[in-house]
Amino acid sequence: MSKNTRKNEAKTDISLFNFIKENRLYSNEWNVRKQTNEYIQEILDKTSKKETGRNGYPDLIYINENKKLLILVENKDHIKDHVSKNEDKPADFAVDGIKHYLSFFTDKKLSNEKETIKKYLKNWKIIGVAFSGDINDEYNHRLDTYIVKENEIQNINKNEILDENDYFAYFENIDLEKISNDISRSSSEINRLLRNLDSQKRPILLSALMICLYPKDSGADFKNSYSSWNTQTIIRNIPTTISDILESEKIDKSKIEVLTNELTFIKTDTDLTSTDILKDILKELEERVIPLFDKKTSYDIIGKFYEEFLRYAGITNVKKGIVLTPNHITTLFTELIDIKTNDVIFDPACGTGAFLIAGMNKLISEIEKSNLPDKNQRIKNIKTKQLIGFEKSSTMYSLAISNMLFRGDGKSQIFNEDFFSTNASDVLDKLQNKPTIGFVNPPYGGKDNETNPTKKEIQFLEKMLDSCSRYGIIIAPLSTYFKDDVDRNRILAKHTLKYVINMQSDLFQPNASTHTAIAVFETNKPHNKSKVVFYDLKDDGFVLSKNKGRTDVLNKWNNIKKELLKKITNPKENEDLINLVYKEITGNDEWIIQAHSKTNYKNLSEKVFEKSIKEYVIFSTKLKLNLIDKDIDEITLLEILNENNVSAKNILNNYGEDYENK
Repeated sequence: MSKNTRKNEAKTDISLFNFIKENRLYSNEWNVRKQTNEYIQEILDKTSKKETGRNGYPDLIYINENKKLLILVENKDHIKDHVSKNEDKPADFAVDGIKHYLSFFTDKKLSNEKETIKKYLKNWKIIGVAFSGDINDEYNHRLDTYIVKENEIQNINKNEILDENDYFAYFENIDLEKISNDISRSSSEINRLLRNLDSQKRPILLSALMICLYPKDSGADFKNSYSSWNTQTIIRNIPTTISDILESEKIDKSKIEVLTNELTFIKTDTDLTSTDILKDILKELEERVIPLFDKKTSYDIIGKFYEEFLRYAGITNVKKGIVLTPNHITTLFTELIDIKTNDVIFDPACGTGAFLIAGMNKLISEIEKSNLPDKNQRIKNIKTKQLIGFEKSSTMYSLAISNMLFRGDGKSQIFNEDFFSTNASDVLDKLQNKPTIGFVNPPYGGKDNETNPTKKEIQFLEKMLDSCSRYGIIIAPLSTYFKDDVDRNRILAKHTLKYVINMQSDLFQPNASTHTAIAVFETNKPHNKSKVVFYDLKDDGFVLSKNKGRTDVLNKWNNIKKELLKKITNPKENEDLINLVYKEITGNDEWIIQAHSKTNYKNLSEKVFEKSIKEYVIFSTKLKLNLIDKDIDEITLLEILNENNVSAKNILNNYGEDYENK
């Protein structure tokens, strides 16, 4: 390579370095050709492009040792030098060069390194960027991004340099795709083994077996011995092992009794007592499920496993009122408000504990980023004093306890109580650390009457807001936001509505299809005539697949979320958007964007007009028949319309009359 060529490429290095520094978010500094990490340097010492076994230097290097991220960049100053025909000229082409460097980080090459290097680089995220041209000229540069996946160097089809967190999100999605596959398979298999057991008993048994396998000394006898025990010995040891483990974690005896009392059926169920089903499930959990929990991620893997398990058992669906919140939504809740390190997170209908996990992750992240002293003690306080949950269902409660247990927290303040009971009120009164932030996805379809004592979503919202000193966030069916005027007006007399975000209808698929929205409140501050941001999130980027549910397989959510947060926090700059309304509301106004959005005539055509009319007619008809929140397909809807003598002709006639009357 000539001196002039290297000089030109040095300019490209500096231009790209400056672009990243000014336009992208990274927690550490990028380095030009040199770095100080001894383990990575020892590998680069052998990466000469001439294959002499001497050192090689990618043009730019980024290292985050804490999060185990390495990014290597290879530059060329002309796009004609981006990639060779056979990708076999690493000294002359950007793609060839970056793939050459990445090859030294594949499992095959690393297997020849010293044990210290192999151990150090285990689970690192390795990224390579091939760049050519001028970064400041959008029509005169090329960029390809590669990752190391075991022995494969894979093009991930990213043609721009991303923020650091975007790369983390990509790797997390790769991991979660595999985890989702494994979880789905195990959930299906365990439910198959338990096919003759009542579906409501299956989660109780699952959580019990999970606790028995918890890696603590107090449960070691069971974990180390069950494979050699007969079925009767396993059954006899389950309740005592649960008690030993939970008592060692300082969990109240009353909580332990809730779990052990629910397990009496294991002594009498013939399928369990006369077969090796329990041993088979324990083996499946120990070998294929619990190892997944060791993955270093903020994703609630245990909660995802429980969600899949409940789905296969047929327990989670909107008709039964149980709709578990997707992980990306629980995380979104923590980003819609400013959370402080001393906040206390509260969920009055906590299910498996997903919101508490998300809140815990956020609080821990804030402490780790801070300069506060005694970080370890503060994190311990989060797990023991800053998470509060109520769960009425003993089934879901048992899952929440085991979920939090595997998160290293046996002392979380989770209570098997109805939020509206006097016991729950007493618990809140006696707590030393009162709730400051409330998150809730309440049971759906509740009715406040004698035949169905489940409270309505709006009642969960009001009581939660009254219980929290700073913020409250809910996700609930759309009807929550336009029905029950008296309740809604009473809420606004005490609390300020800040945002309402309409979610897409398939958010809870495949368990439920219901239109929902997220509402964010600042508590203990009357709304008066404050402006509210209404936002219609038409697509979260997730894709529904047959066996894994909805996943971010296309890696779209991170950018969609950033755009959402940017727009709702700067509403004045985005008031011309079709899907955003920033408007002052009063006590009698509805809390949904449909009631406040203006018609955009720019793209109006006869076809679009007809489609809008049809959608409005269908919506209004479903509203009149009280079908808005019903999980029904098109055929069922047609049957209901026929039963009510609703036809296209009389619908149009009625709307024609309405129009003429106006």
